[in-house]
Amino acid sequence: MNNSEESMRKKMIAMAVVIFLLLGTVGYLIFDKSNKQQIIEIQNTELNDAKSLQEDLQTQYEEIMTALDEQKGENEELNAMVDTQKEQLEVKRKEISRMIRKGNATKEDLDFARKEIGNMKVQLGQYLAQLDDLKEQNQILTNEKVQLVEEKKVLQTNIQSERLTNENLSAEKAVLVSKKEELELTNDNLNKKVNYASVIRVTDVSGIGMKLRNSGKMVKKTYAKNVEQVQICFNTTANDIAPIGGEEFLVRVINPIGETMAVEELGSGVFTDSKTKDKIRYTQKTNMEYERTEENSCISWVPNAPFSKGVYEIEVYNKGYLAGTGSFMLK
Repeated sequence: MNNSEESMRKKMIAMAVVIFLLLGTVGYLIFDKSNKQQIIEIQNTELNDAKSLQEDLQTQYEEIMTALDEQKGENEELNAMVDTQKEQLEVKRKEISRMIRKGNATKEDLDFARKEIGNMKVQLGQYLAQLDDLKEQNQILTNEKVQLVEEKKVLQTNIQSERLTNENLSAEKAVLVSKKEELELTNDNLNKKVNYASVIRVTDVSGIGMKLRNSGKMVKKTYAKNVEQVQICFNTTANDIAPIGGEEFLVRVINPIGETMAVEELGSGVFTDSKTKDKIRYTQKTNMEYERTEENSCISWVPNAPFSKGVYEIEVYNKGYLAGTGSFMLK
């Protein structure tokens, strides 16, 4: 091989190397440009997604705020809950917005942001469900309150009506009590009059000193030192008003010094004067069957004590009224 051919061969090799290098460089540049174009397209897509997400976030946020505002009313408690929920959602919106806006947000970040936007909708549904429950409960409470108010009004009306009725009854009762007292007083007066009218008057009230002889015969005595007992007698009068049947007469013997002769062991006692209501001691009592005719009745008073000289007064009572009087004297 001559030098000319060797030189040409070397040139050919050198040219081949240069061409190869050029082709490699061109290939690399084409590949690099293709990668960069792909990256740019991905970034553009992510930017578009981020912009779309921001718009979607804002749209959803505004819809949620509007939906929550519509829940407000006159109930301050519910309004406060709505405001609290709006504040919580505002914090959530800012977090998602920051996540979307950051320059190095990845597809995973955007997917997560998209998921969080969806969660906001879910959270809104939960909030609305809670508010509906509270509204329903408040409505129930409101209805119950209205019912209680109505029942209270009815109760107050009933109480007022009952109070008025009671006042009327009290007034009527007072009138009845007054009339009853008047009737009782009238009846009492009538009973007193009837009772007084039915008193059996007695006449010929007398007393005689007596002494028991050794023979067993009772004889009259006029000297006090010889008297062992006194016999008190009286005659009943006819009274058509007095009922037929048993009648009781109380005999009161008053000694010369004004004392009622009485010994409880011998049948003495105390009665109430129907006219004066005074308590009066009596000496002895006697019972008889009254037939509305004149009849004689006697009692014997044996006090087992000496008698004094002087005048002895006798009082006979029937039904608590003084029916007759008499006297006797012992020398």
